[in-house]
Amino acid sequence: MKKVSVIIPTYNRADKLMISVNSVLEQTYSNLELIIVDDGSQDHTRQVVEGIADERVRYVALPQNGGVSIARNTGAECATSDIIAFQDSDDAWRPDKLEKQMDYWRLHPEFEMVYCSYMMHKYQFEYIVPAEHMEGPMEGDIFSWLILRNSIGAPTMVMKRESFLKVGGFDSSMRSLEDWEFVIRFAREYQIGFVDEVLMDVYYSNVSVTSQVAAYFESRCRMITTYKEQLLACGFFDAAVNDMFQRASNLNVLDMVKKMLIQFLSMS
Repeated sequence: MKKVSVIIPTYNRADKLMISVNSVLEQTYSNLELIIVDDGSQDHTRQVVEGIADERVRYVALPQNGGVSIARNTGAECATSDIIAFQDSDDAWRPDKLEKQMDYWRLHPEFEMVYCSYMMHKYQFEYIVPAEHMEGPMEGDIFSWLILRNSIGAPTMVMKRESFLKVGGFDSSMRSLEDWEFVIRFAREYQIGFVDEVLMDVYYSNVSVTSQVAAYFESRCRMITTYKEQLLACGFFDAAVNDMFQRASNLNVLDMVKKMLIQFLSMS
């Protein structure tokens, strides 16, 4: 049984953190270390972590808040095992998540990462990501499709640490969608596997990064610009732009997003 280093970045979530932590420590796959990276919290996060009576837990405190990407990258650099996984401080893994992903990986050693489905809880609604009706392959060489769809969240990923470091980890300059941008770069280099089962629960928050509209669309414009040639080559450019414009229209920020995209494209 290979050891897995699980990384939880956290910032001022002392009151919610233990739900996430316990969901990791109570995994049926027990050969793990849990690295909690405190991203400059000003609450009682340290006291909460120091009260955890489990020798598998490590606490890394950053001197100031640098953002989730820096915290995740720091955790990966501190990891002592060859396999890493990420969890968020306000979500919950189901008890057999790691076990099922690691079992699948043993059967498919050609993959450098294995992800899974998750249940999104948003207000009174629940839905599964990736959706069953989503087009295109879900595993293998999925680079082209990942440019078009955001279907792999950071807490669903289990991967080789060496591969994570080789592609440069998470981009700390991204103000939103950093996990989507990362997995696109990863998929450009490596094959990715998929466990088609809901193995974790994600809880939408109004203060989450994805709820910050300007940051979200800035990141999408940047990604469309970065991968413009690949999107054109696979015939997905118009679809990607139209999807973004539709989301912007729904939020009444279409004019702003159009200007933003033109600005990014003009600089490329």
